[in-house]
Amino acid sequence: PSQSVVGFPMQTDNGTIHQFNLTLEQQVGDLGLRLSYIGSRSRGLNYYMSINKPQPSLIPFTQARRPYPQFIGVTMAQNDGRSNYNSLQFEVQRKVGSIITFDAHYTLQSQMSDFLNLENPYDHHFWNRDTYSAHHRAVFNTMIDLPFGKGRRFLTNAPGLVDAAIGGWKLTTITFYTSGQYYSPSFSGSDPSNTNTVGGIPDRICDGNLSSSQRSLYRWFAPECFAVPAPGHFGNAGVNSLIRPGYLLHHLTIAKEFKLSERFRLEYVASASNVFNHPTFNPPISNISVPGTGQITSILAGADLSIEGTRAREIGMTLRLRW
Repeated sequence: PSQSVVGFPMQTDNGTIHQFNLTLEQQVGDLGLRLSYIGSRSRGLNYYMSINKPQPSLIPFTQARRPYPQFIGVTMAQNDGRSNYNSLQFEVQRKVGSIITFDAHYTLQSQMSDFLNLENPYDHHFWNRDTYSAHHRAVFNTMIDLPFGKGRRFLTNAPGLVDAAIGGWKLTTITFYTSGQYYSPSFSGSDPSNTNTVGGIPDRICDGNLSSSQRSLYRWFAPECFAVPAPGHFGNAGVNSLIRPGYLLHHLTIAKEFKLSERFRLEYVASASNVFNHPTFNPPISNISVPGTGQITSILAGADLSIEGTRAREIGMTLRLRW
């Protein structure tokens, strides 16, 4: 009486991904400029959908209303998913003599898919934003060979001890800026569609996203813009309709090599990630049926951390002998 099954089409493929790009490059003095458009169109993508739901209506749910009343759950593999990606990228590179190397990269991007909102198996091909593709992303990278010590612009004739202390240092900085990724509003505790679907996507009355000047940890979006769906319907808010907090991170590394002899060299590296200790926040409470909706209550941690190092400030030092 509680059996569930999974089904697959008799013929299934992995779909197709068409990728295309156009790049313009130009050197102006010491600057290298690059402007690129990068896009892709993916068709025939695979996903899974629960199809054993009755049509949403005002009729109370019963097991007999399911398309396959002998089963509780029926999950069917689908192969008609679509996804579109568009991005505009701009990069500037500069090298000043042998002292400063500078690289700045900015991406404006959009990733949309039509198989993310699967609440209603009878009407689900809605275009929604991808969860992970932030609209804006910038990376700034600077490498500086500090001009002090022998063979450099300043203190070329410094005594050995002075040169050992202040000469030959290299400084590297990396800055990441990313606007917020996307997340979904929700409700809980009721089944307005009468399909045995308790909770889910609410109705959207207004946009819900606040301007940057209006956002705070206590009110990141406007909960009043969302409501429990009307009886007999699934919610119309869609998935990933809200913008979560972005982040701004600065990383710093300073390094120096000490020549002990023709064969032996000592390398010292000190690095600090998240130099200014900026917190990176989790999305706010997005369930409109619970207290505190719209409030941010935690920072990003654990398995959710990206390779860019969004945890609290960390400082490390390494001393390495090379021969």
